[in-house]
Amino acid sequence: MDIDIILEPDLTPAQVAELGRKAEQYGVRALWSSNYFAHWDCFLSLVPLAQQTSKLLMGPLAVSPFEMHPLKIANSLLSLNEMTGGRAVIAMGAGEGNIDAMGIQRPEKIVRATREGIEIVRGAARGVIKHGFKGEDFQINLPCSYDWLHAPNAPLVYGTAYRGQMMRMEARVADGVFIGCTPPEVMAQAMEEVRVGEAKRAADMPALRTNTFWAWHLKRDRAAGYRESRRELAWRAIKLQKELIQQCLTEDEAQQVRDHYDDFVAAWFDRSGDVKGIPEEIPNRLCEYFTSTGGLEDLDREIERFRMFARAGLTECALRLHDQPMEALDIIGEYVIPKLR
Repeated sequence: MDIDIILEPDLTPAQVAELGRKAEQYGVRALWSSNYFAHWDCFLSLVPLAQQTSKLLMGPLAVSPFEMHPLKIANSLLSLNEMTGGRAVIAMGAGEGNIDAMGIQRPEKIVRATREGIEIVRGAARGVIKHGFKGEDFQINLPCSYDWLHAPNAPLVYGTAYRGQMMRMEARVADGVFIGCTPPEVMAQAMEEVRVGEAKRAADMPALRTNTFWAWHLKRDRAAGYRESRRELAWRAIKLQKELIQQCLTEDEAQQVRDHYDDFVAAWFDRSGDVKGIPEEIPNRLCEYFTSTGGLEDLDREIERFRMFARAGLTECALRLHDQPMEALDIIGEYVIPKLR
């Protein structure tokens, strides 16, 4: 199984390039830039990295066709692919924060509209929109031949999904499926949905790639790893959805978490990682189940977790780095990647 990394959106292009050069040396497969509102542009911030590497895949995660028309997404992605000599990737999904920030209304049939977006972006380099595109949610009314493309490979287009219907659709039409924040213990159920869609792929499509967003909070200072992980818990497990957190908590504990959800959010805003009104042992257990959290003494546990991901059928695992990303990358590169080869 390959390892990817996902970076914070506030890193400068120079910092992204520095991390990417080191990631390429370690054998990281892909670097993903985060697409947030009011932050560095997720495409432009990768340009210096494109110019300073030769093997590393790179692209944004995640871009919604509801925030940016798929034709314009295709233009940005194909431009990046030309700059990298065929190393661009993208993850596309229904969108959350950006959509809410801009007050954009989602279409009535989200899965259908997301499918059309993926079909346009993936198909742009393959002649699909040479004569336009007539979908139910998206239209392209003029020919788009893309005669200027010269990269040896078309960019890989992933879909992002938390739910079965979206997973099935993306496994059918995309190059890969990004399964959101799913622990390996419950990955089998998600992969069942993926396999249903995969069975309906066109015969000329390449083998499906499967990936997951996985938070990395393992540090040389173990206590700092737990603080950082607790700080980010409000956004894990589909915002600590009760049916998911009951995988590692009792029903009463899960309800306690739900009753204190605003305190989890406060721990993110004040950057303390201190969740008020709840015993620390409970959020720590969530950290250990839904993320990689701890110190160097916990490495063997996390390496076995990634092996479980591979046995479940993932071809890659994308690790989301937070504070001190170079330290995190060094730990991943020195201790994790060699064990998974």
